[in-house]
Amino acid sequence: MKKIILFAIPLLILSCKEPQDIIVRVDGSTLTKAQFEKYISATEYEKISEDKLKEFFENWADQEILYLEAKKQGIDQEDSISLVIEEYKKNIVAMALVQREFAGNTVSEVEVREYFDKHKSEFLYAVKLAQIVLPSYEIAQQTLEEIKAGANFLKLARERSLTRMENPDDPKIITDFLYRGTISDYGTEEIIFNLKVGEVSDIIPYIQGTHLIVKLVDKRKVYAKADYNKYSSAIYNYLLQKKYHGFLKSYIDSLKTRYKIEIDLSSLKK
Repeated sequence: MKKIILFAIPLLILSCKEPQDIIVRVDGSTLTKAQFEKYISATEYEKISEDKLKEFFENWADQEILYLEAKKQGIDQEDSISLVIEEYKKNIVAMALVQREFAGNTVSEVEVREYFDKHKSEFLYAVKLAQIVLPSYEIAQQTLEEIKAGANFLKLARERSLTRMENPDDPKIITDFLYRGTISDYGTEEIIFNLKVGEVSDIIPYIQGTHLIVKLVDKRKVYAKADYNKYSSAIYNYLLQKKYHGFLKSYIDSLKTRYKIEIDLSSLKK
């Protein structure tokens, strides 16, 4: 059965003047060579096999058929859909602005080396953790308060951690020994590898909107020397991402001086 892949490609409608080099036509909608090359340059798609290209265009046609049918049924005019489309458009345009403003920023070899040297000892150790993965910050906050008040960490983990959903018989409350560079992003690992045995972390933002609380069960030295080359690429990516988030916050703050912002919640209470 052919897998349908939905692409975030603008839907291109045939104009009065017939476009040249049409690759795909679905009724009145077309995808031309010129339009396709806005997404993948000729030097890139020339490296792709004909079968792969054909699959791409078949998927484009599949999406176009679905779009045209949805439009025929008036779904694109429904308020909830129109709102999502408008917000999605805003997000794409806003991110294009940020990417243009951020372009040229990078992380130097010196910065990567400085980070490695500052955290070098962390790369020598492996840690074993008890973990609780929770669906919201509010539940995580309540759980952390209970732990601080003396509640048993492992008992709460067995009762509440989302990891128990995967396999109730093996809820993965206690991890194997984990190494630096294998747990999560480097920011989260900094927190974990600086815990003392028996210490419980604060609430850590985790994957897909969940929140994590960990307790350091054990920590052991596994390497005599940390290998810079092994971690330099990951450190670079982490520092660049960190620089991006810092830039994004400061850039938005600078723009706030140009726009009037008002927030009024009173209408929600009526």
